[in-house]
Amino acid sequence: MKNASSINVFRDCLSVGVDVSKAELAIVGLTPDEHYLKRIGNQMKTIKAFLRQLQHSGYRGKIICESTGHYHLKLALVCHELGLELIVLNPLQSSKHSKARIRKTKTDPQDALTLATMALTEPKLPQPTQLTRAKALIRLKMGQLASVEKQLQQFNQSRAQYEETYAELGLPLSPQQLALREHSTSLKRLRKQLEKELEGLLAQALADDDRLAELRQIPGYSNVVAGLVASLDRQVKRADSWTAFVGLDVSVRQSGKWTGHGKLTKRGNAYMRKRLFQAAWGACLNYDYVRAYYDQLKAQGRKHVEAVCMIARKLLRIAYHVVTNKIQFDPNIAFAEH
Repeated sequence: MKNASSINVFRDCLSVGVDVSKAELAIVGLTPDEHYLKRIGNQMKTIKAFLRQLQHSGYRGKIICESTGHYHLKLALVCHELGLELIVLNPLQSSKHSKARIRKTKTDPQDALTLATMALTEPKLPQPTQLTRAKALIRLKMGQLASVEKQLQQFNQSRAQYEETYAELGLPLSPQQLALREHSTSLKRLRKQLEKELEGLLAQALADDDRLAELRQIPGYSNVVAGLVASLDRQVKRADSWTAFVGLDVSVRQSGKWTGHGKLTKRGNAYMRKRLFQAAWGACLNYDYVRAYYDQLKAQGRKHVEAVCMIARKLLRIAYHVVTNKIQFDPNIAFAEH
């Protein structure tokens, strides 16, 4: 692999792979005879300068990267603003190619080379991403909410355990420990404010979406949940893609006559998965036909969380068909067999 002496070496490349980290981008251009490496900082100014040069060089191939939390959003946003098509892969797609290499090397340039190769050889690549600033803000807000909720849950669990032990031992809580309790309450208020901000962003981004009203007719789907679901990729061909994106799909382990107990993969968007779970339980509490389905699952031996996850998955599949087929939600059809 050669270091790129100038931007012009990318002009004749067949594809460009980008490995994204917090600090930098490792960019590899692939030609029939050589691989060229360029490293740049992961800052908006640096990315924009490089992509403009790449555009002016006459490069017309694919640009491809992995989804890496929020670190790839700068690259995706600049590509969208410059009119360049960027394919963003799920890391699971590229990991199978990395593991198949004979030489077990794991470096940023090697990962970028794998991505560039996949751009030419992988038959089922996703559609190029269209990330506007509004969509980027929504994604960041969701990610931050998921992080806040996780930390808040861990903090409250730890605090409650210590307070219980203090009480059992007859020991008093200090002013600092009482302040921790107030800190927890303050974090909960901030979380609600962040959720209000997210609701406003979704309403603004989806103001012209004619399917939003139909999604609100689905049991348990509030304005926020309907907005989150409406923001999912509608170009996918199966509802399974939506359930996998939010981590509501079930892992399967089977060999011969043995079949393992399936579990949720939980690989997708954690915040959206939690909201869909809450929506499903809300539907159980407020809609008789959903409650009947829940009771049916419980009678079959399903545990509470398992039953609610199954309902969340069913409602998301219904939402997919409402959006992609442009139909109205009809409980007599959706829950006819229950």
